[in-house]
Amino acid sequence: MKNLYILTILLFTISNGFAQNVDLNLNSRTADESLPFNPVLEPFYHGVASGDPLADAVVIWTRITPAADEAIEVNWEMASDTAFTNIIASGVYTTDATRDYTVKLDVAGLDAATTYYYRFSALDGMSITGRTRTAPADASEHLKFAVVSCNNYQSGYFSAFGRLAERNDIDAVLHLGDFIYEYQTGGFGYTEEVGRGHQPDHEILDLSDYRIRYSYYRLDADLRRAMQQHPFILIWDDHEVANDAWLNGANNHTPNEGDYADRKSAATQALFEWVPIRDNATQTVYRSFSYGDMADVIMLDTRHEARTEQVDTLEDPTLNDPERYLLGQEQMQWFKDELSNSSATWKVVGNQIVFAQLFLQEIDMTLFDGARHIFLDTWYGYPAKREEVINHISDNDIDNVLIMTGDAHISLAFDISASPRDSLLYDPENGMGSIAVECVTPSISSDNYDEAIGSVLANILASVFPTYNPHNKLIEGIQHGYFILDLTAEKAQMDFYYLDNGMATPNSPESFFQGFFTNAGENFLNPTDTPAAPKDQQEIPAPDPTADMATSTITPNEDILLLSVYPNPYRQSVTLNYALAQAQYVQITLYDATGKLIKTLYNDRQIAGNYDLRFNAGDLAAGMYFLHLNTENGGVVRQLIKE
Repeated sequence: MKNLYILTILLFTISNGFAQNVDLNLNSRTADESLPFNPVLEPFYHGVASGDPLADAVVIWTRITPAADEAIEVNWEMASDTAFTNIIASGVYTTDATRDYTVKLDVAGLDAATTYYYRFSALDGMSITGRTRTAPADASEHLKFAVVSCNNYQSGYFSAFGRLAERNDIDAVLHLGDFIYEYQTGGFGYTEEVGRGHQPDHEILDLSDYRIRYSYYRLDADLRRAMQQHPFILIWDDHEVANDAWLNGANNHTPNEGDYADRKSAATQALFEWVPIRDNATQTVYRSFSYGDMADVIMLDTRHEARTEQVDTLEDPTLNDPERYLLGQEQMQWFKDELSNSSATWKVVGNQIVFAQLFLQEIDMTLFDGARHIFLDTWYGYPAKREEVINHISDNDIDNVLIMTGDAHISLAFDISASPRDSLLYDPENGMGSIAVECVTPSISSDNYDEAIGSVLANILASVFPTYNPHNKLIEGIQHGYFILDLTAEKAQMDFYYLDNGMATPNSPESFFQGFFTNAGENFLNPTDTPAAPKDQQEIPAPDPTADMATSTITPNEDILLLSVYPNPYRQSVTLNYALAQAQYVQITLYDATGKLIKTLYNDRQIAGNYDLRFNAGDLAAGMYFLHLNTENGGVVRQLIKE
């Protein structure tokens, strides 16, 4: 049996003619996992985060869980030390329900290549301290980036984020997308072994759904700690909206799920609320970052900005049509200009999908249950646009292009050549003819190829693939983790780290697997069995009051936490998102302004976990009501307004 179940209670018509439909989604947690919320963090249960570092500015983020649906003033301060004896910036930010009580501000006037610490306070509580770092403005001797993607909560634990949090020489984490997954519990990636379901329980479609899903992910202790310790530079991939998304639709969106434009708009709003990405007028995610003379980081959007719908087969006559877009004309020109105008040693391209040419025709892909379709979702399915980028790099003699890729749930490394199977134009032994390199990071916790097609077939594919793809230097489809991109003026190295115990075991340690490097000006990969050296300066970590604490042993002051009420005021349906610290009886009731009981929405025992409850109260008269969430040891009351 899954650790998640659904109780649907059809409530009968009462004397005032009010009929309610209540959907209660219950998501339990396994005994060896921490509490669904940590009371030590009150009221900043989701921790802190930072992102989009510039030489003189950085975005900082938190979310406050309100006691009432009203505007809240949140104080913030940034210092050069963990004790906050040298505060260099401070202020007040007002948040409310229109942005889901998230706090995001762009702190300017900072020094380049400097580590800072920041925190927030409100409602008599103080957030944990975050650590962030600005980019260098000019010369830099050594940079390190972590490259990650694809953290599916219900597939496995986020141990890789926990290991990243322990590193003290990372300049930024490049997150290449699939920060959340849109599926229902029991959908893609769910296993009985892990038993980590999703919240909401159903596939997410509207703004309240996407907000709750981000909230659920951001309560994870490993992800919280990684975002506390390092600035993130994020782009989205498909699952932040729906699987295999393109400009006007997605493989995982059907007509009965409503208008896709509305779904995409809701997903976009939630993304910009819940991650530390710099706001912009058009809510686009493609952008670039200068790391002085060492690197320019160029982040693309191959998904939602302008992508033409995917083809289904290699025989589709439109496959090579130059009017089939991945980036769109505007973004493509911007991308080429960024490459041409960069004076930095390394051009680091953050890219969602595999760029390298893939040769699959000789492989019997029927063995691999649709894997060819998976590859058609990459640049492989848009060959004219891939060729346009390759020609631009080659024709303009642009050296040191490093393509960093996510999405594939597999570790890959490639030389990039115009004709990798033509021995006169490319030599895999010495790299002759390679004009760039690409490394694909494994998933943090989403299904890899062994989970998708079985370890035997995954190993067969890995053994056959390089035979027909001589530019391939690595294919590993089983392990989970990330890689570290290490940059010096002489060399770029990508070091793959994998979880020793896999994603199904919490708090797994990690081990170095293999590295690949390219020397400046050479544009091809060499293997190495030695990871790049750590930076000379190791930064002081931000203190974490929960890091060494067994949260499962904490007895919270309140047993129930009301995380959100969407929307409030409301017109038709209302969704509650709440969490229980321990198993107990729960009663949820609705009262009018006179204290009259309107209806009992839920009254039963629940185990510790996160829950959402949606009920239809559209037939109530306009006015003020009160929701009561009571347990054996505590309770919460929230005012509810019917328009």
